[in-house]
Amino acid sequence: MTTASDTTANPAAPGGSPTAWHALAALLVGEGTSYAGTAVHQVALPALAVLQLQATPSQVALLAFAAKFPALVVSLPAGVVLDRYPIRTVLLTTDLAAATFVLAIPAAAVLGQLTMPVLYAVAFTLGTLSVLHSAAAMAALPRLAGPGLLHQAHARLTAAITVAGTAGAALGTLLVAAVGPARAILANAASFLVSAWCATRIRVLPVPTARGKRPPMVGEIRDGLLHSARHPLLSPLLLALAGTGFGTGLASTYLAYYLLTTAQVGATGLGVIMAASSLGGLTGALLAPRLVRHHGPGVVLSIGLTVYALTHAAPLIAGPGLAWLVALAAAGWAQHAAACAVGTTQRSVQQSVSPPHLGSRTLQTSFWVIAGSETLAALAAGPMASLTSVPTTMLTGLVLLILSSWVLWRSPIGRLTSMPIPVNAGTG
Repeated sequence: MTTASDTTANPAAPGGSPTAWHALAALLVGEGTSYAGTAVHQVALPALAVLQLQATPSQVALLAFAAKFPALVVSLPAGVVLDRYPIRTVLLTTDLAAATFVLAIPAAAVLGQLTMPVLYAVAFTLGTLSVLHSAAAMAALPRLAGPGLLHQAHARLTAAITVAGTAGAALGTLLVAAVGPARAILANAASFLVSAWCATRIRVLPVPTARGKRPPMVGEIRDGLLHSARHPLLSPLLLALAGTGFGTGLASTYLAYYLLTTAQVGATGLGVIMAASSLGGLTGALLAPRLVRHHGPGVVLSIGLTVYALTHAAPLIAGPGLAWLVALAAAGWAQHAAACAVGTTQRSVQQSVSPPHLGSRTLQTSFWVIAGSETLAALAAGPMASLTSVPTTMLTGLVLLILSSWVLWRSPIGRLTSMPIPVNAGTG
């Protein structure tokens, strides 16, 4: 990978130009393909651990933790990496590295060397590469979208990965049944190679200019944190995201368990709810730019987060029966529509109000806050449910979500009537 000090200036094509939009299309195809492959992987990996390696529940939990933990420790450094290295290089390198590590699983299976430690190592490595790759994709959007079209670019990316994730989960189920979980994972390796090829088609991204000796990474991370903490719009948004992450962690940790045991939706019903939720995510992503144009980002963020919070009440009051299943599916649709509308709007606001040299770090700060709060909530959910009950734990999460929406309603960002003009708009 080439360091920033080894590169020379290379201005990007103006955002919104035909060349830039072709590059954006390549990015969307690549991200959608890799997300579809990742969804296959997420179906196959637990099946491989349980069916072939006879993993215990604690081992399965540790496997999930290994995949999620990198988001907590890598998100902040990722923002600095994107300021130091060419975005396209990061996209291409992470895709090729991910394909290589994914292939270790079927190779180990063929050689009879597949063990849980191998799965832990691959899960952690892929989680790390995923954080870096996602950060690069997000950093590319402001460079490829034209003035005023950043939110639309975020919406298209969210829509692409939502559709791809749903299709990939279905494909993963079919592949695991047809060829077994180890071979099914080969589809993920193939998806990373397609994504890497798409990255080679993105030729208009700027290359970091030489700056001489860079300050320590810790100092640059601190700059991103301070910018988010001190900015009048970003500070309350960050607080609301922290509460939302923790509330979501408490409310969703036992969601599937509660739906299966109390609402008695069954496996088919759970699939219906998940499908409705995916459709809601697609709807929210596509409608968000239009809603912001008509009502302003403050209204979309505040109402969206409120809807997201209130829909978590549906599982707590639901019971068995078709009518409740329909209600739960509708709630899942509304919840994910609100989440995607809020997510695309939030990221667009963050990147718009941040100077170009802090844009990646600002966005990664929010990802770190959400990942950290969700991780802490997941760790707290078990003891809380043991001391109280599963419904009480979920209700506590609901209360935190409502409080988070109240923070936005009362903050300056809740009164934001139009998308901020990007800082240094028009610069690379």
